[in-house]
Amino acid sequence: MRTDLSDHTAVVTGAAAGIGRATASLFSDHGATVVGLDIDAEPHDSGPRFGDVVERGELVVGDVSDPERVDELFAVAREYAEPSIAVNNAGIGSRGSISDVGLDAWREMYRVHVEGAYQVCRRALPAMVERGDGRIVNVSSVGALVPYEESVDYASAKGALVSLTRQLAGDYSADGVRVNAVAPGIIRPGKTKSEFAGKTAAELGDQGRLVSATDRTLLPYIGDPADVAAAITFLSSDAARFITAQVLPVDGGWSV
Repeated sequence: MRTDLSDHTAVVTGAAAGIGRATASLFSDHGATVVGLDIDAEPHDSGPRFGDVVERGELVVGDVSDPERVDELFAVAREYAEPSIAVNNAGIGSRGSISDVGLDAWREMYRVHVEGAYQVCRRALPAMVERGDGRIVNVSSVGALVPYEESVDYASAKGALVSLTRQLAGDYSADGVRVNAVAPGIIRPGKTKSEFAGKTAAELGDQGRLVSATDRTLLPYIGDPADVAAAITFLSSDAARFITAQVLPVDGGWSV
């Protein structure tokens, strides 16, 4: 099977909930050993714990922007095998327009999204190059592809991940390392597009921006973490052996 990952050990950041947990679960279903990193072992979305969805592997608790915790992530992964798959998924939410985002918040956004991916890739790439086979998937966002209101820090950091993806692919594809990204749109498990129809931003409170976002989504439903996990798993498998330096939107047609 071209999506069989049984010979692979994967590291996944932001793995305790949402897209990261869904990816870890699907990787495990396809045979991979999965070692995750998250700032909290308890899922923030009240879903299952990492250990409940991953058959072989474990979760390391720590901040992806802390080099010591990323060292720990790789030390634990290497107890199983040298990682041949890395998924940079850890992230935090946007804070607003440029007038709303202070310098400390701006730097934190880049520390988590961009420096976190940097830390992981720096540790993963040497062994991938030596093996002649590696798969890196960065989780960007539709906000990196099209304007997304009140997300200047988030969207620009996700745009940096797109550039990092292409640069790493340019540097390492000749060594057998494929580097791609996914760009999710609106991902809300258990929500339907109809729940937002006819509502005002004021009625939806902190989810108000989803009104315009769902209007731009062509499909009649909202994405689930499993939809993104499926795309990440495809890009991490042999089924995508001739794909590198690409950004795959998983956004229901929003970015068209």
